[in-house]
Amino acid sequence: MKSGSGRRPRIMASSLSFPQDTLTDILSRLPVKSLTRFKSVSKNWAHLTSNPAFVAAHLRRSSPDPSLLIRRYNTQSGGDFGIWIITNPTRNYRCQLLAIPFEELLTRFPKVVGSVNGLVCLDVSPCYASDFVLWNPGPKQFKRLVFPLIASTKTNPIWLVSLGFGFDSFNNDYKLVRIVSFKSNDSSPPVVRAEVYSWRNDVWKEIEESSDLPLICGAQDGVVVNGSLNWVALELQRLADRKVVVSFDMGTEVFKTIALPAVTRLANVKLMSYMGLLAIAVYPLVFAPNGNNMNRFEFWVLNDCDDGLKRWFRMVSIENFSNLFLFDPVNEVTKGLPVPVDCVDFCIEGYSYVQSLVSVNGRS
Repeated sequence: MKSGSGRRPRIMASSLSFPQDTLTDILSRLPVKSLTRFKSVSKNWAHLTSNPAFVAAHLRRSSPDPSLLIRRYNTQSGGDFGIWIITNPTRNYRCQLLAIPFEELLTRFPKVVGSVNGLVCLDVSPCYASDFVLWNPGPKQFKRLVFPLIASTKTNPIWLVSLGFGFDSFNNDYKLVRIVSFKSNDSSPPVVRAEVYSWRNDVWKEIEESSDLPLICGAQDGVVVNGSLNWVALELQRLADRKVVVSFDMGTEVFKTIALPAVTRLANVKLMSYMGLLAIAVYPLVFAPNGNNMNRFEFWVLNDCDDGLKRWFRMVSIENFSNLFLFDPVNEVTKGLPVPVDCVDFCIEGYSYVQSLVSVNGRS
């Protein structure tokens, strides 16, 4: 029987009477792109997918299947650059070039400080690492951060800046750490100051206990390990050639130093996270003083001992290794890789990335 108006009845989204828990479970399995589109369909769904509990549930489902965020540029010209996301990097991967926020206004290609839970921190400053953007490529959100407190002046210019970006699970906060070194006019060690930005409070604050920090080596970025940010540093105040790890606890906002094995004195050191533990790769210097150089690759892990102390353990040592290779620390298997000719002039940096609905606005 036809209705008098001749119009077909419309089924509204609100008439789909799913229990709230069932609806939450279904939606938390969907990709960010679909959820972002659904926000314009229903106010109820928009409210649900913006709820912190839903955002956390969606993140838990996304985290076990991370993508790869790639930053590439030509080291000779500085051009031919871009940032890509590679999904399913170990299977049938798909590559997507991303549109970078503020790209048309930038004087140089942005640097990736870190990628945590879908939030990517970009350094977009021309110098001194003083201008930052928080970016979530999934829902295409970005936010330019307030400027840091520590600045360069004519009488006291900045020498080096090191950065780190990570998640403080204790306070449910994302933090950007900026360690600034000022070169002294005399023979005294450089003056080091540090400050931290809080995503939740949208403010910078200086860490008062940072004046005795060792000098961070180069302009490296911090490595996240079990709630801390970590950098390789030189203890200039004591032993000029002694390398240590500077570790910043993001929950307590306290710095500490960790001694490194003696083999690192005349070698390059790369910090990394290995199965939730702090680890280092040790490999030869390009130019070693007095010809003192190691000709091997070593992999060390900082682990707990029965006496309650932490000690470094060397897991493997590889003699006469090739320039580029894959290494499996569990099976101690190595595989040399050829370097493509068209990649020699390029710098390629990789970061773990997960799709998420985490907002760039912490206060929201």
